[in-house]
Amino acid sequence: MKTRHILATLALTVSWTGMAAADDCMLRVTTWGGSYQATYESVAAKFEEQYNCKIEWVVGSSPDHLIKARLGQVDVVTNTLLNSIAGEKEGLWLPLDPAKIPNMANLYENAIYSKDTIFANVGDYVLAYNTDKLSKAPAGWDDLWNPDYKNSVVIYGVDHIPTLSLMVMKAEQNGGSIDNMEPGIDRMAELIKSGNLIGMLDVESQMVSLFETGDAALGMLATGRMKDLLSKGAKNISFVRPEEGTFPLITSVNIHKDATDPDMAANFVNYILSPEVQVAFATRNLYAPTVKNAEVPEDFEYRELLVRNEAFGRLFLPDQEKITANKADWQQRLNQKAKR
Repeated sequence: MKTRHILATLALTVSWTGMAAADDCMLRVTTWGGSYQATYESVAAKFEEQYNCKIEWVVGSSPDHLIKARLGQVDVVTNTLLNSIAGEKEGLWLPLDPAKIPNMANLYENAIYSKDTIFANVGDYVLAYNTDKLSKAPAGWDDLWNPDYKNSVVIYGVDHIPTLSLMVMKAEQNGGSIDNMEPGIDRMAELIKSGNLIGMLDVESQMVSLFETGDAALGMLATGRMKDLLSKGAKNISFVRPEEGTFPLITSVNIHKDATDPDMAANFVNYILSPEVQVAFATRNLYAPTVKNAEVPEDFEYRELLVRNEAFGRLFLPDQEKITANKADWQQRLNQKAKR
């Protein structure tokens, strides 16, 4: 009799311990606030129910996410690629195991940055143009230099990644490379001295306004800002993705090396890569899927703004570490050449 009581007590203890373990499961996931967090929260309930694991959102800016990772206060890190690279150099991440993250098999080849870092979703900078001022679509980025477009071209400031990437592209196309930037710097100096530029701007709202007023005929623009124009009824603004590629705006994801439950963290990364979550970020935030099997609905109004298929494969992503290390020198040399 006493033995039965002991066994029953043990069984009850094991049962309660199991429930407590499940209830105690919590993943700390970084996110930006606003619409990104809202989309994350909208898809998280299904994960929490499936795995009986609560998501704790660690909300902040991109630098905040890296700081939290350095302090070991996160499990899954959503961030910008530059911060993921910084974390790699500091040894903060676990390698991502495709056996534990089977949806990695569906990633575009260029959405796998390294063994530690993959792309969760992507926007891009396209070549926007005013159809009232251009009789036909521009052929490529070289159209920014076309002498027909005096005082009609707008690009981002020289400190911004898309403009720096354009400079690297022009170096490669003119006999140089990211390690031999002189041809690219020369080409950008030609653009500055051509009289084509309205400006090299740091504030995207100013770029949108220049297209709205008709001052800008041609320029570089993030797809999110293209959506702003189209949603305001701008029928005369269109865009192309040149064959040489567009410049990506990347959300990356990592698992912290000291994650409280690495397997559960891998489950969450796998969930991020599921078609359902990928399509949610596409339709709610205009961030393109990084997996090939995510089918964006045909009736989604801004479907063409999402970089997909062959265009995804053409995304132009120069070595980000080299850009960061050398951009100050490139800018100084560009300023000197532009003044001559």
